Amino acid sequence: MATSKESFRDELEKLAKIVEDIEDTILSKGDVSIVIELNPKNYQKIIRNFSEIYKHNEEMIIDISGTEFTFVLKK
Repeated sequence: MATSKESFRDELEKLAKIVEDIEDTILSKGDVSIVIELNPKNYQKIIRNFSEIYKHNEEMIIDISGTEFTFVLKK
């Protein structure tokens, strides 16, 4: 389980780098929201890294420095 948590932290760091890159563009002047649609298997891989509250939701938002990453269960 610890390996999974560590690798997810690595994934969050990558998302933070995306936010940094966006902040260096004209896009930073507006509200930035990124929607990521995932098949059920990949969606569950993401959700299992968070509280039990999210396990039954079909959408979850992670806000990193004002940039929203919305993970959506693709149907």
